[in-house]
Parts: sequence; structure tokens; C-alpha cells
Amino acid sequence: MTERRPDGPGGSFGRLRSGPDPVLWETLYAPSFESDRRTTLPWLLEVDAAHVTMLAETGILPRPHAAELLRLNRELADRCRRGETVLDPPPGHRGLFLAYEQLTIERLGREVGGAAHVARSRNDINATIARLRLRTGVLALLDELAGLLGAAADLAAEHADTAMSGFTHLQPAQPTTFGHYVTAVLAELERGAGRVLAGYDETNRSPLGAGAGLGTSFPIDRERTAAVLGFDGVIDNSLDAVASRDYAASVLGSLAILGVTLTRVALDLQLWSGEPFGFLGWPDELVSTSSMMPQKRNAFVLENVRGRAVAPASALVGVLLGLKNTPFTNSVEVSSEATSHLWPALSAIGDAVRLLALLLGKTIVHRERMREFLLRSETAMTALADSLVREHGQSFRAAHETVGRMLSERSAATPWTPALVRAGLREASRAVLDREIDVEDEALAAILDPEACVRRAQGGGGPAPEIVRDHLCRLRERVQRLADEVAARRRRLASASGQLQDGIDRILGFGGGQR
Repeated sequence: MTERRPDGPGGSFGRLRSGPDPVLWETLYAPSFESDRRTTLPWLLEVDAAHVTMLAETGILPRPHAAELLRLNRELADRCRRGETVLDPPPGHRGLFLAYEQLTIERLGREVGGAAHVARSRNDINATIARLRLRTGVLALLDELAGLLGAAADLAAEHADTAMSGFTHLQPAQPTTFGHYVTAVLAELERGAGRVLAGYDETNRSPLGAGAGLGTSFPIDRERTAAVLGFDGVIDNSLDAVASRDYAASVLGSLAILGVTLTRVALDLQLWSGEPFGFLGWPDELVSTSSMMPQKRNAFVLENVRGRAVAPASALVGVLLGLKNTPFTNSVEVSSEATSHLWPALSAIGDAVRLLALLLGKTIVHRERMREFLLRSETAMTALADSLVREHGQSFRAAHETVGRMLSERSAATPWTPALVRAGLREASRAVLDREIDVEDEALAAILDPEACVRRAQGGGGPAPEIVRDHLCRLRERVQRLADEVAARRRRLASASGQLQDGIDRILGFGGGQR
């Protein structure tokens, strides 16, 4: 009996004897093909090369057949790298994977072209591609984060002694420095980058070889394909390999936390660049103006940062809801619909990180505006209460009440001077303590001086410049270790790619490393 030749993915395939319904084709298959050809086909070719190489090395696939498949694979991969259009979609196709397999059959015949799919499924291929693609996106984001961390570290170092008001509840609090603030932000960003890197490591395990989720009877070498694809190992259970997308939620969780940090920093910077603060500014090329109000200089990019930085949070919800109540096996909800949220989220937060790094690198700090605000905002009054504890033996609560009473008696329009503080302190201490505390004007001037307040704040990780610089030094070391870890992972990926190419060359009969 003559075997019937399939008409291809658009026609018969397996038990199917016709193409998809026009509504399915127009709704599901056709719209995604162009995107899949651009974003998925290069990864499919890499997975295909690793799998075929392993099949030849294990003797499952004859080497001459493997060589033909690998030559075609290399041709198509080279065309993809050159930006050429590869794999024209057949009419009524059922997706990229089947269209690619049909192309190999058309080019190489059924016996050779149809041989590559032994011991694999769209399920484990799709799971593998998702991890390859995500780990690449994570590494790209870590590169962007390196730029942001470096810009923050440089800005903090430059302004470790630039006095400004700290804030609690959006109200002036105590003297600090701009460098102290930026160092705090850097510390959280560095932790965030560490979480992103941990997400890379969780992602970097190979599902390939799991088949449809129930393994295979062929004696494949999963460790070999994992190694040449740059994975750190295999996922031991075949069902776990194709059913699980928890790693995607983990990565998005780390990105969501990072995004929230970016929004908080962007809000502070934008507030401080406007009235009544005027602490910060940026050159003309980084701000905008109003179409109506000519006086405006809008730091609008910070609004873009906030808008894009929250994309991972919404994507995380999308992934979790996409996974909720799905069977613990492969399904379209799991493999396609849920993970579709990953890619725009990665792109958006990458933009946010890049934009904030640009702004930090070009921030103009108006030191005098910061100091003027400090002097009129009563931010040194905690230091005055502290001095009553240290120098006059008062409990902190008694000192707090004394200074508070002094402040409540002051006319809001009257700026504090050492002489006024001295008189107010004498009166308040008589009322609160039943005795008079008198502090010389010169001593009060030293107590109330913002820079002196900052220098004294050495405890508890405070803003004293030497404390900030010491913390900043440790943070730079951690940032460098993070950069070294990222570089090491890139080297491992490059080495794996080289191993794969060497394996392909041996099958093609080139020997050694000749390409």
C-alpha cells in the first residue's frame, strides 16, 4: 500500500485531513506567524541543531541524515542572522513548528526531513524556547541594571556631603545628604538585581527531551543537549519540564519589586525638581515644556519611568491567572497564553531602567536651594533635643517636649536665629522642667548647623559622609561581584555555543573547529 504524503501543516497532518477552520486560521495562526518567525524561529533552529546533533552522537539518527538536516539548519540560521525572510508561511498553516518541519521535508524528503522530530514534541521544544528566550532577556536587563547601578553609585559619591532635608510623611524631617538618599536607593537596586540574577538561575534548566511530558523510549542524552544549549542542568521530571511555568512568575516577581523601586525613586526626583523645592534639574535635552505655558520645564521622562516600570506587576498577575486552575500538564494556556505576558514586561522595565540611568547620569543638583530649604524648615530641632539629653541630662521625652513647646510658641513668620532659640529654650524649659536651660548662642549655632547635624549622624547608618562613603564602597564591591557573575554566565553560554558548533562540524565531516 502506498503511503499518502501529507499535504503539510496547512493540510493533512497525523489524523487531520484538512487545514484549520478559517476563523481559527485568521484568529490564532496567521496573526502570530510573523512575530513567531522573528522571535521564535532563531531559537527553534538552535534547539533543532542541539537535538539533531545529540541524535547523531547517540546513534539514534544516522549521521548522513543528521548532516543533511544540520546543513539546512545552518543555512536557515545564517539567513535569520542576516535579517532575511525565512520560512514563508504556507496557506492555512498550523503554526511555526509544523511549518518548519514541513520545510525540512520539502527540502530534504520525508525520510531525512521527517527524521529530526524523533524523541521530541512541540511541548518540550516550546518549553525550552521559552527558557532560552527569557534567560536572554534577563541577561539584557542585567546589563541595563549595571548601567543604572553605576550611575547611582557615581551620583552618590559626588554628593556624599551635599546637605539636604530628609523627609517623612512628605514633611521636612532631619538634615541628611543627597548622597545618603541615593546610596539607600542603590542598596535596594543592588538587591533587586540580585533577585533578577537568581531568576536567571531558576530559569536556566533544560526541559528538552521530556517529549510531550511523558518522556521517551529512545536512549537520548538530555545532559548533552542541556550542555550545548548553555543550561545548568536538566529538569528531572518530564511532566514538570513541560507543565511548569513557575520560573516565569519568579522572574516577574523580581521585576515587579524592582519596578516598584523605580517608581518610588522617580516620584522623589520629580517632586524635588519642582516647586517649592527646586533641588534638582536636567539639561534641556531631557525635559519638555508646555504647549501653552512657556515657563514650564517638565521632567516628563520620570513619568515614563513610572508608567513602564509597573508592567511586570501587571504581567505577573496575567501569568498567575493564566496558570490558575489549569491541569498540571502542557496546555496552550500554560505554554502560550500565560507566558505571552513576559516579553512586553521585560521590554518595558528595560526601558524604565535605561531611562532612569540616563537621568541619574545627567542630574543637576542645586546645592544652595537644598541648604536654603534646610535652614527654613526646622530640620535641626531633633539635634537640639539630642543636645539637651547629652549636655543637660534630660530624658529624651522631656527634651522632646521642651523643644516642641518652644516651637509651638514661635510666630511662623519669624525665622529662627541662635538668639531666638536661646530665648525660646529658656522659656520652654522653665515651663516644662521647672528650671531654666541656657545655651550660649555660639553653641546653639553649632548645634543647628545643617552640615554639623549631618556629620554627627554617624549611628544607625546615618548620613555622616564617612559612613555613606564606607557603605558606598561596600555596595560597589557587591555591584562588581554581580557584574562578574553575569559575565561568568555569558562566558558559559558562549562556551556552550562553541561546543554545539564543534559537534555540528564533526557531523558535517569538517572535524575540529573549522567552520
